[in-house]
Amino acid sequence: MNHVVTAALCGALVYLGITHSRTIAAQELAFEVVSVKPNVSGDERSASYVQPGGRYTASNVTVRMLIKTAYQVHDEQIVGGPDWIETARFDVNGKAVDTTTTASAFRDQARLMLRHVLEDRFKLALVRERREIPVYGLVVARSDGRLGSQLVRSDARTCDGPWTSVPIAQGLPEPNPASPCNSGFSRSGHVAARAVEFPTLVTQISSWADRLVVDQTGLSGRFDWDLQWTQAALSTTTTADSPGVALATAMQEQLGLKFESRRAPIDVLVVARVERPMPD
Repeated sequence: MNHVVTAALCGALVYLGITHSRTIAAQELAFEVVSVKPNVSGDERSASYVQPGGRYTASNVTVRMLIKTAYQVHDEQIVGGPDWIETARFDVNGKAVDTTTTASAFRDQARLMLRHVLEDRFKLALVRERREIPVYGLVVARSDGRLGSQLVRSDARTCDGPWTSVPIAQGLPEPNPASPCNSGFSRSGHVAARAVEFPTLVTQISSWADRLVVDQTGLSGRFDWDLQWTQAALSTTTTADSPGVALATAMQEQLGLKFESRRAPIDVLVVARVERPMPD
């Protein structure tokens, strides 16, 4: 499974029916200029990101990847649609009116603008439904509630000093990032943050797991974390074909959290209509 490298764009699901108008936010936020072109390179690598000056770029992505980025959902939360939304590749470039917006401030806006692109250029119509699907319940591993050494409660008021509360994962190559307060990053094999709300960790883990992760820890508040694993595959357990430190193993050893396979009622997006775009 290919993974889309995205900026951290988080948000709630929005209902988009065939006959219903867009939300006010989606109406107000649209790229001034947008380009959509087929990508026939045959390359399996893909990426999407925002840049200062109101620019959004998605390279070699599928419609499914664009939906995941726009609505921040997992694969299992996208239902239906023709086969080509998982195989046909596109390059999408958008330029917003406001050229003074920073990349971090522009992320949430770019997600809404991408929804507008999907509606306008791909004629995408989504209907939200509630369905029971397989998920991972995220729970605290120890019965006494103790967390791992690399998941530490934090306080935004202590962010003036160096980040020393979370040790480096032993035997793993990357050092602790010198992240500023209330920030972090997520990439294959490494997620970390400093003084960030716990739900962000759940979102980070879910983006690299092979199922949607549902928080059932009861934890809240701000934390520092540094989670590293070496297995390249998105699956959570180690296999003969994907040796190394599995995500689930790293989570339990480093964070003191574990997955439990469950089924849960989850919001899903049903693809009611989609069309191939006219290239420009």
